[in-house]
Amino acid sequence: MDHMIEISTPARVGYTSIITNSTCTKTYYGGCSVNIAYALSKLGIPAKPILRVGDDWEENGFRSFLEDAGVGTDAITVIPGEATSASYLIQDADGQHITCYYPGPMAPEYFVPLSDELFDDVGLGVITVASQRDNEEFFEKCKSHGIPVAFGMKADETAFPTEFLKKLLCHSTIIFTNESERRCIERMFGLETIEDILSDEVHTIVTTYGSKGSSWSHRLPDGGVERGSVGVVPCPNVVDATGGGDAYMSGFLYGWVRGKDLAECCMLGATLSSFVLEQYGCCNSVPNEAELLGRLEENRGEIGRMRD
Repeated sequence: MDHMIEISTPARVGYTSIITNSTCTKTYYGGCSVNIAYALSKLGIPAKPILRVGDDWEENGFRSFLEDAGVGTDAITVIPGEATSASYLIQDADGQHITCYYPGPMAPEYFVPLSDELFDDVGLGVITVASQRDNEEFFEKCKSHGIPVAFGMKADETAFPTEFLKKLLCHSTIIFTNESERRCIERMFGLETIEDILSDEVHTIVTTYGSKGSSWSHRLPDGGVERGSVGVVPCPNVVDATGGGDAYMSGFLYGWVRGKDLAECCMLGATLSSFVLEQYGCCNSVPNEAELLGRLEENRGEIGRMRD
């Protein structure tokens, strides 16, 4: 659960910062895995997050929020006596962020091994930020069940220490990064280009570049590399960029599951992201399938290629 706090001056020890948004007390449901599962479920793709929650999840409305969108809850474990995880995102007038996070049930000490039954009839596993132990367990279960993995890169050394990050980069079918994360990977592993990790296992790498657009690189059966890019879907009134990356991943994966080509997948990602940018909260403005496809068709002629 997220709480958005906007302040007029940078936070400093010993000084009072004035909060400027009246929505500061509002709870926005979210978190990377929740954002993606929620968006895919609203688009008609069955999805479920693997989570641990506190025994307050019914009282605070989180359970009904998920169930009303058709999100699967059979992979959610309740930890008695705990409060559900929460983030407090503090943004100053210059757009600089401080994030304060209470892990609660998602702390490593509450780790619970995953049952094999959770992976029956699963077509894709998505890894985003979580504790290292949780992600390692999930990754190994996916590999043992022959489930392809999509990895959403996060520059979080606690969740993804170097050796584990290397394993994910070498064995994920799809890898998502933003521009700075891409450069981080290239620097960490001494790569001339991130495309060097494309292989028989790593099929596709997608990189987002903010307002410029996004690009993809895809390994072909003959060992060659297909490359392409798309621009953004116009969003005249950007209210909050939080969750834009998760929305892009969700739109792309919706297209991937539906068998669309990579250009179409990227355009779907850009389209879904444009919805989320229009309101506070990562899930408040997620469209249904008809709304997503309708906006894409309205803007298809304007998207074009990524800007330099």
